[in-house]
Amino acid sequence: MTTAPLTIHRFATRTGRRVTLRTACPGDAAALGRMIESLSPLARRRRFHCTLNGLPPKQLHEMTSVDGHRRIALLATVEHDGGELLVADARCVTDASDSAAEFALVVAEGWRGLGLGRRCLAALRRAAADEGLRWLYGHVLVDNLPMLTLLRRAGFTLSAHRGDARLVVAEARTR
Repeated sequence: MTTAPLTIHRFATRTGRRVTLRTACPGDAAALGRMIESLSPLARRRRFHCTLNGLPPKQLHEMTSVDGHRRIALLATVEHDGGELLVADARCVTDASDSAAEFALVVAEGWRGLGLGRRCLAALRRAAADEGLRWLYGHVLVDNLPMLTLLRRAGFTLSAHRGDARLVVAEARTR
């Protein structure tokens, strides 16, 4: 289990803000919880496919206690008030095939449209490929047009979910 964050990439947004993309660690649970709580109800529904106000501590701990292979989590952070502010979360969990993983992505309110989602997805694809995974896939609510647009631009194939008309399946090779 990864205990200390590993910096993956540093870059500047279109507005010049310096962003660090790094691995998640257990100490990030509270910051992840704050970011999720700060999302609008619509953004939380789009990310978790249900209405929720926040996540229980046990789930936040599980989301930040990743091994870097079966469970990969990357966080985008910026310097803020002498510390770090979490502005995006990209993750994937390897499925039973051991060659594909289901991904999720969320960008904090006020940080969308700056290229964070695109960069997080690219880094997640590289990390998954480095672990021998060949595919990333995810389920996106059909009304989540910003995410569907991002995924299409990032090279994901979008198709209707066979069993649920509310969902779109997004798939992409990792390399």
